[in-house]
Amino acid sequence: MRMRPWLEEQINSCQIPGLKWVNKEKKLFQIPWMHAARHGWDVEKDAPLFRNWAIHTGKYQPGDKPDPKTWKANFRCAMNSLPDIEEVKDKSIKKGTNAFRVYKMLSASERHSKRGQDQPSFPSDTLHIMMCSLKTFLSCLFNHT
Repeated sequence: MRMRPWLEEQINSCQIPGLKWVNKEKKLFQIPWMHAARHGWDVEKDAPLFRNWAIHTGKYQPGDKPDPKTWKANFRCAMNSLPDIEEVKDKSIKKGTNAFRVYKMLSASERHSKRGQDQPSFPSDTLHIMMCSLKTFLSCLFNHT
C-alpha cells in the first residue's frame, strides 16, 4: 500500500494519539512531532506512527532494536517526496511538548498546480532520493531529528 492511503488508514483508525484530521473535508491533518531530545520523550508514546511506517515498509520488525530517529527521518523523507501531500507550515507548531505538523492531502488539480511551481533540472525522483539519502545520513551522523 502506498503512503497516502496507508496514512489515511492510520488517521481514520484513531489508534495514534495526536494523529487526527484537523479538517477532513479539506484533507488537513496533523501529526504529533515532538523532538526526541525533549524531556519526557518516550518511543511508545511519541514515535508509534514512525514505527508503524518502518514496519509497513519492512525497515523494522518487532523484536529488532528500536531506532526511532531513523524511523522519523525515513518518514519525513517519504512525506517530503509525495507530490500529493504538503506541509501547511503556518499551522504547524514545531517546538514544545505538544509539537505537531499539519499537512494537506492535495486533490489532482492542486497537485497539478503545485507541480508547475518548481520544475527541477533533472528528474525529481532522482533528486529526491539523493536528498533523502543525504538527510538520513546526516541525521544519523549528528543524531538530530
